[in-house]
Amino acid sequence: EVSGAPKPAIAWKRGNQTLASGSVRIPRFILLESGGLQITPVSLEDAGNYTCCAVNSEGDLNASAALTVWNRTFIVRPPEDSTVIKGTTATLHCEAAHDPRISIRYVWKKDNVVINPSSSSRIAIETDGTLIISQTWSGDIGDYTCEVTSFGGNDSRVARMEVIELPHPPQNLLATLNSSFSRSVILSWVRPFDGNSPVLHYIIELSENNSPWKVHLSDVDPKMTSITVSGLTPARTYQFRVCAVNQVGKGQYSRETSRLMLPEEPPSAPPKNIVASGRTNQSIMVQWQPPPESEHNGVLHGYILRYRLAGLPGEYQYKNITSAEINYCLIQDLIIWTQYEIQVASYNGAGLGAFSRPVTEYTLQGVPTAPPQNVQAEAVNSTTIRFLWNPPPQQFINGINQGYKLLAWPIEAPEAVTTVTITPDFHGVHSGYITNLKKFTAYYTSILCFTTPGDGPRSPPLLLQTHEDKPGTVGHLSFTEILDTSLKVSWQEPVEKNGIITGYQISWEVYGRNDSRLVRTLANTTLEYKITGLSSLTTYTIEVAAMTAKGTGVVTSSTISSGVPPELPGVPSNLVISNISPRSATLQFRPGYDGKTSISKWIVEGQVGVIGEEEEWVTLCEVEKESDAQTLEIPNLTPYTFYRFRMRQVNIVGQSPLSQPSRIIQTLQAPPDIAPGSITVRTASETSLWVRWVPLSDTQYNGNPESVGYRIKYWRADMQAPVLVKVIGDRLEREQTLEDLQEWTEYELQIQAFNAIGAGPWSEVIRGCTRESVPSAPPENVSAEAVSSTQILLTWAAVPESEQNGLILGYKVLFREKDVESKLSSQVVRGNHTLSVLLAGLRKYVLYQIQVLAFTRIGDGVPSSPPVIERTKDDAPGPPVRLVFPEVRLTSVRVVWQPPEEPNGIILGYQIAYRLANSSPNKFTTVEVGSTVRQFMATDLLPESAYIFRASAKTRQGWGEPLEATVITTEKRERPEPPRELRVPQSEVTSRSLQLHWRPGSDGSSPIRYFTVQLKELPDGDWQTYSSSISHEATSCLIDRLNPFTSYKLRLKATNDIGDSDFGTETEAVTTLQDVPGEAPNSVSVTPHTTSSVLVQWQPPKAETLNGLLLGYRIYFRELEYEGSGPESKTIKNPSALRAELTPQSSFKTVNSSSLLTTYELTQLKKYKRYEVVMTAYNIVGESPASAPVEVFVGEAVTIDPDRIKDTKNSSAE
Repeated sequence: EVSGAPKPAIAWKRGNQTLASGSVRIPRFILLESGGLQITPVSLEDAGNYTCCAVNSEGDLNASAALTVWNRTFIVRPPEDSTVIKGTTATLHCEAAHDPRISIRYVWKKDNVVINPSSSSRIAIETDGTLIISQTWSGDIGDYTCEVTSFGGNDSRVARMEVIELPHPPQNLLATLNSSFSRSVILSWVRPFDGNSPVLHYIIELSENNSPWKVHLSDVDPKMTSITVSGLTPARTYQFRVCAVNQVGKGQYSRETSRLMLPEEPPSAPPKNIVASGRTNQSIMVQWQPPPESEHNGVLHGYILRYRLAGLPGEYQYKNITSAEINYCLIQDLIIWTQYEIQVASYNGAGLGAFSRPVTEYTLQGVPTAPPQNVQAEAVNSTTIRFLWNPPPQQFINGINQGYKLLAWPIEAPEAVTTVTITPDFHGVHSGYITNLKKFTAYYTSILCFTTPGDGPRSPPLLLQTHEDKPGTVGHLSFTEILDTSLKVSWQEPVEKNGIITGYQISWEVYGRNDSRLVRTLANTTLEYKITGLSSLTTYTIEVAAMTAKGTGVVTSSTISSGVPPELPGVPSNLVISNISPRSATLQFRPGYDGKTSISKWIVEGQVGVIGEEEEWVTLCEVEKESDAQTLEIPNLTPYTFYRFRMRQVNIVGQSPLSQPSRIIQTLQAPPDIAPGSITVRTASETSLWVRWVPLSDTQYNGNPESVGYRIKYWRADMQAPVLVKVIGDRLEREQTLEDLQEWTEYELQIQAFNAIGAGPWSEVIRGCTRESVPSAPPENVSAEAVSSTQILLTWAAVPESEQNGLILGYKVLFREKDVESKLSSQVVRGNHTLSVLLAGLRKYVLYQIQVLAFTRIGDGVPSSPPVIERTKDDAPGPPVRLVFPEVRLTSVRVVWQPPEEPNGIILGYQIAYRLANSSPNKFTTVEVGSTVRQFMATDLLPESAYIFRASAKTRQGWGEPLEATVITTEKRERPEPPRELRVPQSEVTSRSLQLHWRPGSDGSSPIRYFTVQLKELPDGDWQTYSSSISHEATSCLIDRLNPFTSYKLRLKATNDIGDSDFGTETEAVTTLQDVPGEAPNSVSVTPHTTSSVLVQWQPPKAETLNGLLLGYRIYFRELEYEGSGPESKTIKNPSALRAELTPQSSFKTVNSSSLLTTYELTQLKKYKRYEVVMTAYNIVGESPASAPVEVFVGEAVTIDPDRIKDTKNSSAE
């Protein structure tokens, strides 16, 4: 500021340059009216000394000043609006530019309140003005102002910070049944705090029947607070929980709902595999399997079976099976030989489910219930009756008509029925004849129809009589009152009248003169006649015959001399034997004196076999005299037998004395006349029959004894194989075992005797059945199909009937993983109608080899071969295993893993994900690698920090469950300490498992990855690794697959990324509990000992199968009700299991002994009965499985060395 008078002129200079004056004007420099200098805009180059010069007429003045120029202070990196996740660190930048020659000051305000960093450890202001807030929370939300003050100027900026977090759990979650749709639930909830970030969607999880939680709905609209959850299964319990998801991640789940039971519904599928089979002519057995479990819709209470006549519209009959465990029903009181249609439905508490598709089956044939119709019978002659009839009505035949039986029986002898079988003729009227009946006899006649099971009712009897015929001979012709010219003839009525006797005809003539014949006919009451007018001392032939309306019968004749009373005849002489054959010889002789009448017959006696003066004579034949021949044939002799003959002759008076004996002769040989007698067949084994017979006696050989033997012919009763013959050369042999037969097969056999000449007749056919055995062939057409990743459906066809060898009780499916040393598993399918099974619980995408065998009560048959091979379907894989970190640095780790133990398919690759342990659960860094890679190096990590790593594998079905592990980026790691305080509580020891408990030791600053358990079998077993993949989180482990009644020690070590710990202190010896013996006694044999006892012998079970202290044995025995022959032997009641069959009707003896005893005598058995015997071994826990049954026939003593049974005397029975 300048003042003066006159007013001075002012100029500003910098150095020698004038910058502003009254006459000088330079841009930016303005001379103010006050005399001051204004520089605008100013720059750093303007700094320096400035001189103000004032000049007037009076003089001049100068004043100088120095100008300093600073850079302006301003914010170059202002804070920005930001959103941070609760609990993380928020960073607000505030970077200012300023002149380095001055200092600046930062002040932060929140909502216009100055922030003091010293008041909270969470808040810090960096030298560059950055505001850092750690562990952010909702109280940190607000407007933040950054103010910068300095000599170079002031500046401020404002930014908004929001803190977001995971959404809170939904509140008041309610689940209610949906009244409009039974398989759904209505869920409602109160919208939760969204964590300051909009909810993106909700996730609904459910737990069915206490199973693990699983996601049911994964993307529920965030606007919704209620939803209908469908796709549920009736009669199951459900719990639900809901969580919200925002951009931070998935919030916590709500409290789960109380458990809600969906109402039952009737089963939605019918029972499956319905099989019906006719059991009798009025019953059908029906069997089925329950509906699939997922279709039960509740607890099954039972089944309704309905049936009606097939193809007819009649009403159904119903059966209620009130137990879901029973899957069969015998329908009884049905109509014979009728087809029924049958359906089955299951029911639960909600009602009846769907009926199955109908199956049809016939009842078995029955016997006809009506006789033939319109029966007519008439005698066509004296010995034949003709029948005419129509068949019974078809509906009353009750099966397939096998024919008719024509019946006739005399009135006075109703038991003497004559039967003729007629095959059916299916066209028109039937006819048939019965012949060879008695003449002129009253008969009742009837007809019946028959089917395979038996005869139907007889038609009403018709009474008729066979026609008359000529009569037979009169009896006892005799002569009395013999005079010169007369004699009296007497006789008796014929035995065979063959009609009504109308009279008698008597005739006489001079012997040899037919022209002198005189005939008289007499009344039927006359039985004597006096002939007169004879010539004296003349021989006459006199004949008498009876008469009926049909004519004169057979004549009886004799000769007599008139006037000479007959006398006893004289002795024949000069006996000569010729024409000797096996069964006859010719006897020549000189007749003796005829006693003045005709000789009526000769009687021949003989000594047979043994010849001597004292030996007995027997009558060999009586020959009616037909001519004057002096030879006769002696018939019916026994071949190859010594004989001596004598004879006498007979006339009307009586018998002559006996002649002198003939010479001794021997008849020739001939084949035997008879078959061996008393033939019995018994079962000897599964492939043999024991045949017994009574040999021929010496007198029945018909030939040289040395040449006599027996021939057995035998064949299958169903004619499925050729006839076989067995020859026995010993004539005294009385029994034979037929070997190499088919099991459980009925055989027929006959036996004959033979000698050097030929064979005798065959015996009657006898039947026998071999014993049940194990099937000799496998089921046929075995096929397998994978239906899911854990299930294979196996089907097969039955064992060929000829190979079943017994009643098939069921099937066993044997399966194991192919190409690995895995244990063979088995599943039993009971019953012989079920020919399929669903193998469940299999490992995923694993190749299985599967075989099927059938079993009878005797044991297992042959497994099917080759095994069928089938792979289960693939699925998402299990987690990789053994995730370890062998190399850990401050900023990097190397992670190594092994493929999943359950790959469940072809591994296509792996995913490694990792994050800081304290960072957001969803902020993983993820890397995918190929299927052959087994390691990965993670870099750029923070030192001394905990990281969570996850490894998961992938198949074509998707990613599997991850395996998670924690690692700390530190270089201060070491091996872990061994686990300690190993113990096995006795309460957790069973016969085949135990529970091992421990406490982990120090992890050596490197997390434990897994534990390894080893065990040692005492007294001298080696340490064996039981498992080396026990979870790092476990503090106990179930050790199974142990042997019963065995002592073990166990030890444990831990493994981290550095390596293994030492094994810790081993446990005390632990002994597993006893279990039932796993094997029956071996080589059980039962042999007859006395007539009421048998000797049982066996080998003890192998020591390793005893599973405890053997207390002794039990011998079960029962009397068999059948002889092992006939079809009834194949229908054994309740064949489901041998023990179940034995227990109600069998006895047993307990042999208390050491395991050294191997022989026992069963006494007080019934004679001549067949018994079945099985054995078990037992200890304090129970009994072993039963041995295969052995049959024995009691009643035939066998000589056995007494020493063999001494050691049974010290054992107690009962």
